Amino acid sequence: MSGSPLSKRTQALLLSALVFPGSGHFLLKRKARGCLFAVPALIALVLVLRQIMARLDQIMAQIDSGALPLDVQLIVEKVDALSAHDGPAMTVAVCVLVACWIGSLVDTVLLKP
Repeated sequence: MSGSPLSKRTQALLLSALVFPGSGHFLLKRKARGCLFAVPALIALVLVLRQIMARLDQIMAQIDSGALPLDVQLIVEKVDALSAHDGPAMTVAVCVLVACWIGSLVDTVLLKP
């Protein structure tokens, strides 16, 4: 019993859903559209990761100095407290990342063959 191979559109949809926004467009030879989704998503991802790393550095510095003991509950509370002060830049970056991901999927489904 041989299964039929996935269509290019299905492969592109899976790439965009599971790998990165816009990656499926490159498979369909729609590079400009792929960049339309991938570039803003990549910038947003970098901003989110930078914020997370800055938060991690703060917590690690407090643990190293002894100001924050190695107690999971206290560390979680500290992370929550730092997360409350993320500001609008983090919210916008996350929204852009999610919008690019969803937009990429919708655009892949709506592309004409």
